[in-house]
Amino acid sequence: MILYLHIPFCTSKCGYCAFNSSSEFFHLQDSYLQALLQDLKSELENKKYFLTSIYIGGGTPNTLSSKTYEKIFECITQNATLTQECEITLECNPNLLSKEWCKDLNSLGANRLSIGVQSFFDKKLEFLQREHQGGEIAKALDLAYNAGFENLSVDLIYGTPLDFLLSLKEEITLASKLPINHLSAYCLSIDKGSRFYSSPPALPLEDMGEIVRDELAKRGFLQYEVSNFANPYKCAHNLSYWRGEEYIGCGAGAVGFQNKARYTKSKHIPSYIKNPHSKNVEYLSSEDLFLERLFLGLRCEIGVALDSLPSHKVAYLLEEDKAYLQDGFLKARDLFLADEIALYLS
Repeated sequence: MILYLHIPFCTSKCGYCAFNSSSEFFHLQDSYLQALLQDLKSELENKKYFLTSIYIGGGTPNTLSSKTYEKIFECITQNATLTQECEITLECNPNLLSKEWCKDLNSLGANRLSIGVQSFFDKKLEFLQREHQGGEIAKALDLAYNAGFENLSVDLIYGTPLDFLLSLKEEITLASKLPINHLSAYCLSIDKGSRFYSSPPALPLEDMGEIVRDELAKRGFLQYEVSNFANPYKCAHNLSYWRGEEYIGCGAGAVGFQNKARYTKSKHIPSYIKNPHSKNVEYLSSEDLFLERLFLGLRCEIGVALDSLPSHKVAYLLEEDKAYLQDGFLKARDLFLADEIALYLS
């Protein structure tokens, strides 16, 4: 079983962000912690789970102190068993990292950080409405690595009005020089609930995904999902999602999936604090589950089981070299075409 924890606090909201986060409720952090501990105990207690991964996302998880995480980790270990190889990831902003925080979290058992770099260029960071500057990035990564984190990942965003071939190559070169073994690269999207949605910028028409993929491959980062690249580390938590495995979600707006049902905790932070056990449940049909397996599997190296697919459509995809077979699974030849292939198969 894997566990996701949501920390909804941010010092500011980025223009592209549509995640459940807020800069307005920092005064409720203590109350949120108590609600989260109740939530965790309720979800974990007496179910005798063996956790293979814990992912703490946000928001900005490193807005919380290491003392807060000491209480969170204590609650988890009192109510569940962590496997020896349990991957424990926290998302972080580079400008908020400190040596002491990193050392404390590493001593608590955290073994991976995913750092929201997004760009190395100040003008692009300003466009994205990020708080950090390019000059802070290498210092933050070195700090984390020297504090004991050997598994480090960074996020990059491309497809902004400020991107072009040479700038992308330079950003990827700068990223490859960091002490990281994983990178996520996302094409900028204008999502409902973000600041950009109400006042959308003009985005370039050119699809830059292939450029990013090819430049990363030259530097040893190999694509194993549409937006994720390993050198050589592959995120165990995400792989569990893409395999369609069950997961527990705790925190405001956190999503879980168990017994063919998906549940979502209250997104409104004060409402979650008032009742952390409240959840909206969606029961998934066999068709729903099949479509999810289809789309998630084809978007990554996992693929989809051949015996669940129409043979004549599989034959066509193989003939056109859009897909290939491996160990009884159909896999997309080009992960950027995965959604189109999934639509065809569905």
